[in-house]
Amino acid sequence: MLNNSLINNYKKSREYSNQIHDLIPGGAHTYSKGDDQFPENAPAAITHGKGAHVWDLDGNEFIDCSMGLTSVCIGHGYEPVAQAVAEAAFRGTNFQRPAVIERDAAKLFLETVQSGDMVKFAKNGSTVTTAAVKLSRAFTGRNRVALAREHNFFSYDDWFIITTPCDRGIPSKVREMTALFSYNNYESVEALLSEKDHDIACLIMEPVKFDPPRDNFLQKTAALCKDKGVIFILDEMISGFKWSMQGAHNYLNVQADLTTWGKGIANGFSACALTGRADIMELGGIRKEGDDKLFLISTTHGAETTGLAAMIATIQEFKKHNMIESNWARGETLKKRFDETIQKHNLEKFLQWIGYPCLIALICRNSSGDPDDFYRTLMMQEMIARGVLFQGLLYTTWSHQQAEMAHIVKAFDESCEIYKQAVQKGSTHKFLIGRPAKAVFRKKI
Repeated sequence: MLNNSLINNYKKSREYSNQIHDLIPGGAHTYSKGDDQFPENAPAAITHGKGAHVWDLDGNEFIDCSMGLTSVCIGHGYEPVAQAVAEAAFRGTNFQRPAVIERDAAKLFLETVQSGDMVKFAKNGSTVTTAAVKLSRAFTGRNRVALAREHNFFSYDDWFIITTPCDRGIPSKVREMTALFSYNNYESVEALLSEKDHDIACLIMEPVKFDPPRDNFLQKTAALCKDKGVIFILDEMISGFKWSMQGAHNYLNVQADLTTWGKGIANGFSACALTGRADIMELGGIRKEGDDKLFLISTTHGAETTGLAAMIATIQEFKKHNMIESNWARGETLKKRFDETIQKHNLEKFLQWIGYPCLIALICRNSSGDPDDFYRTLMMQEMIARGVLFQGLLYTTWSHQQAEMAHIVKAFDESCEIYKQAVQKGSTHKFLIGRPAKAVFRKKI
């Protein structure tokens, strides 16, 4: 059981932080897990997790709110998935020829997501989004990529990173290959495709983030892409298996030419997928003798049996327990209780939960009503001190049951009291310990 006293023991975490940056650039293999993304009192590393709970090096216990950047869609160490992985590992993880499970996983995944005729598996999301771009260029004979500027991550590859402030190390000419439009601004999409020689091969965006699409934006964009011969790509990396088993695009009633999947499709194990129309996907095949070959995705570990076994087991458990509906119900309950808590503390102008019940985020504003990283970090600090590992996002899973929900709400209530004092003082000074968390994509370290 979680201790209700404030957590203040981080001795081993401090030692870990002092060592890890000498071994790993950035101190982590994902920038959003780095020290600069959290307040001073955050655990430096996690030793293990179970369900919605995780433990750090000092033995402190926390309820996990983002669940491995939303990749752990059921719970840490969930036994049916872990057992499937163990059984696959004992049968062998990689072979000279395709494993039988590759066919079984492909068939099940396509039947489940109902998006596309063919699938290609990989180990990370950047691999499949970049593959979608390559397919689009080959299919259309064009070069440029159009992407939604509000959607903050599509790939660590140059075609996307060049659009961020972190463009160091990328040839400047790459910038010419990428164009930007705004989500929910159909006119910005029209402007990109209005010129006859726009040279845009594909348009990529997430079906939804936190703000819902307005005025049939998705449907109108899909229709325009079809009319202009542009490949329409929807990135379900985050939204897949949250809005529905068929993804957010099915929930929002729109279809894409190519769709990318990852994070929450294998309960934290490494499995990502690219699905799409057969006439596009087949460009990466070997059956059309005499055609120019397109080198699509060719990775040694892309179809490792353990990841595919985890994906199959995850799909089975989602269907067995109707987890989508359950997750939405818990999310609705939590958001309602959060809003009541905000009203109780008269913080409506300064704290706002946004998003759909399956994935919500907290906007933190200062005493002037502007979004503020100092205040955001203060809220993170206070939640973490109360045993809730919080980074501004809450993803409710099967493991977030009544006890976990009650603890999160209690921690939020107590944190709001501190937050209110900072708002009244007009500053986080004397409330926030250390520096504020920083944006991942920034020009200067």
